[in-house]
Amino acid sequence: MFSHQLPKAADPILQAIYDHPFVQGIGDGHVDDAALKFYVEQDFQYLSEFIKIYASIIPLLKNREDMRFFAENIDFILNSEIHPHHIFCDIAGVEYESLQHATPSPKAYLYQSHMYRAVQSGKLINIICALLPCPWTYNEIAKQITALGKNTDDNQFKSWIDFYMDDGEASDGDLTRRLFDMVDNLAANLGEDDLIEAKQYFLKSTELEWEFWQQAFYQEGWRFADVIEGGKNE
Repeated sequence: MFSHQLPKAADPILQAIYDHPFVQGIGDGHVDDAALKFYVEQDFQYLSEFIKIYASIIPLLKNREDMRFFAENIDFILNSEIHPHHIFCDIAGVEYESLQHATPSPKAYLYQSHMYRAVQSGKLINIICALLPCPWTYNEIAKQITALGKNTDDNQFKSWIDFYMDDGEASDGDLTRRLFDMVDNLAANLGEDDLIEAKQYFLKSTELEWEFWQQAFYQEGWRFADVIEGGKNE
């Protein structure tokens, strides 16, 4: 099945995400405050665009059950996915509201542009493959940390890990499983070229998930931020 091919192809990237010092730090219970703040600043902006990507899917759907699924996930991102942001903010000792006005970093900007390119393709499978690595990798991170016995009561990130173990839906990877099932249903009617294209969206989004951790850990913003930020007011 096509949905089995995608995680298998992306596994080297997923392993690198597991090994990333930011993700390792979540498992070990310590990440520098500066990295946590940069992450929240950028993820707030990213999720604002992610909501729009989800919304772009609804006009392409044919049945109300699928419409309900995506509408509920838009509501989840808007109203529930602020919880892990609050966890990072509490640990870093910063007010969440103070981190909601950042300019998207180069890597975040690239990730957003990549997803919009999927939307512009007009192909539902491309859009789902572009957004799927976000919930998929976070669920896998939480499962990996838990499997290693690091999701303990004395880990200050425990509630963050628990949140992504639930995968944003009922539990047990429901969200990602539903999205992978949709990918399989769409793939059944597509030719090889379309499947290659969809896989590229999935793999590139998976790498961009790694890049997101990387940019936050090292606070990789715009090199000429003073010029870019100054230009916003001209």
